[in-house]
Amino acid sequence: MDFLLSGVTACAACLFTNPLEVVKTRMQLQGELKSRGTYRVHYRNVFHAFYTIGRVEGVTALQKGLAPALLYQFFMNGVRLGSYGIIESAGYIYTEGRVSTVKSTGAGAVSGVMGAFVSSPIYLGMIHALSVIHREHGLMGLWRGSSAAVPRVTCCDDEQCGGRPVHDSI
Repeated sequence: MDFLLSGVTACAACLFTNPLEVVKTRMQLQGELKSRGTYRVHYRNVFHAFYTIGRVEGVTALQKGLAPALLYQFFMNGVRLGSYGIIESAGYIYTEGRVSTVKSTGAGAVSGVMGAFVSSPIYLGMIHALSVIHREHGLMGLWRGSSAAVPRVTCCDDEQCGGRPVHDSI
C-alpha cells in the first residue's frame, strides 16, 4: 500500500509542477543553437512565458508531457518512498529504539537507487520510444543513463536534504 499511496501522492504534486517544467524547458531552449543576442526572445521571464504559451498554444499546452511525467513520478516515488517505508517498518533504521542517522541515510540511499533504477526506462520516454530503444539497443538500452541517475538520488534524496535536492542549492 505504501508503494501505491506514494506514487499517487507524487502524481498529485506533478499535476501542479508540470506547467513549471514546461515553462522552464521552453525558456532553456529558446535560442539554444544561436549566439547570445542573435535570436528572438520569446519569453522575457517566467510570467511572460506562462502568458505566451497559454495565449498562443492554449492553456492545455502548459501540461504538455504530463502523461510520461505522471508515469515517471508514480514509479520513481512509489518505489522510493514505498521501499523506505518498508525498511522503516521492519525496524532497520533504529538502533536501541532510536532512529539512527547513518541507518536512515543508508535506507534512503538504497530506496533512491531502487526508485531510480526502476523508473529509468520511463524517464527515457513513452511506449513508442521504449519499443524503439528496446529494438535498437536491447533490454539494457532501457537503462542507459541510470548510472547517472542512481548516484544523484542516492545523495540527493528529498528526506536527506531537508526537502530540497542538494544539486538545486549549488
